[in-house]
Amino acid sequence: MTLVRCAQAGDRAAFDVLADRYRALILAVTFLRTGSKDEAEDLTQEVFAKAWVHLPALKEPAAFVAWLRRIAANACRDWYRRGYWPASLVELTSEMPSEAPGPHEIVIRRAHQNALRQALLELPEKNRIALLLFTWGGYSYERIAVLLDIPITTVEGRIFRARQQLKQLLSSEVDRLSDRPRTKWHAKGGKA
Repeated sequence: MTLVRCAQAGDRAAFDVLADRYRALILAVTFLRTGSKDEAEDLTQEVFAKAWVHLPALKEPAAFVAWLRRIAANACRDWYRRGYWPASLVELTSEMPSEAPGPHEIVIRRAHQNALRQALLELPEKNRIALLLFTWGGYSYERIAVLLDIPITTVEGRIFRARQQLKQLLSSEVDRLSDRPRTKWHAKGGKA
């Protein structure tokens, strides 16, 4: 709370510490809403810029994290309203340099991003946040425990369960999207 109060008084260094501390959490929140890491990073910057401007108006410093998450949710809502998808494939490819991936690769990449995002959204929120803090934030289990105010063993369990659930969900998605029937092969080279 001391850092929040210092930042409210205009201490930029205190705010920078807060931003470093909660960046991965906000990145996780924005990614889950946008499905794009690039967009999530842009929105995360926007969230901290808004937080810096409006921080003096925060009445309860203890509510900083919840307040920051609310700013992130509002930024994502505004991003969604701006219409983030291109109107057509022609618009998508109109200004692409020749060495850029073609429309097919872009569509496949987006399908993979959407599948990952959907799978992440199906995880319980506590597991999802712990996993994203570890993988994207690069935080240690100890740091995540401090950030989320939970024991390290709980962090370990959440990340383990999130990985298992994600693996299962993505495996199911790959099976669903596969257009070829699965066949078994015997050792002698014949179909089952």
